[in-house]
Amino acid sequence: MHIEVGTFVAAALGYAIGSIPTAWLVVRRLVGKDLRREGSGNIGARNSYDVTGKTWVGIAVALADTAKGAAAVIVAQLVSSDFLGAVAAGTSAVIGHNWSMFLGGRGGRGLAPAAGVALAINPLPLVLWLLMYATGYFAVRRHVHVGNVAGTLGTAILIVNTPGALLRAMAIVEPFEVVPFKLAVVAICLAILIRHIEPMRQLLQKQGE
Repeated sequence: MHIEVGTFVAAALGYAIGSIPTAWLVVRRLVGKDLRREGSGNIGARNSYDVTGKTWVGIAVALADTAKGAAAVIVAQLVSSDFLGAVAAGTSAVIGHNWSMFLGGRGGRGLAPAAGVALAINPLPLVLWLLMYATGYFAVRRHVHVGNVAGTLGTAILIVNTPGALLRAMAIVEPFEVVPFKLAVVAICLAILIRHIEPMRQLLQKQGE
């Protein structure tokens, strides 16, 4: 399989865009605190809200991080004519968000940029994630991380088994390729799950006390 140079450029740009530490910048600007050392230490919307106590800050960070994922895909389409460029940039954006090169590998948990990637390429994974999140949250345990893990794991499993015709019907980026998209979704889900290992470990530890 031939991979054009533009795909690698798109992936690099996606990682750079995803690495922009939106939450860290906003909290640093507003209250002068280093988010890495405050609250949960996570560089994301929820910790931004927890540290500042301002709902609008959490919402603004979530929207900005979602925009990062979508922007990575849009930029990829400018530098690469290959569908692989779009999915590579989207995947790299989530990885960059989770392990930012600007914060020494610290980052968020990837949910918001992943939503942006889905909205820019194909929204079906986001729909599946929301359904699986609700299932995990209400049926298993009413805890946000439990819902996140259920949503992410469920999405990875369901998207692999989703018929190509349905994926093509909901595609935003054209031409759309089923296999690379499924692989990208699984990779993104894996990146999100890895960043949820520690909070889930802490939750289980509390449960056992």
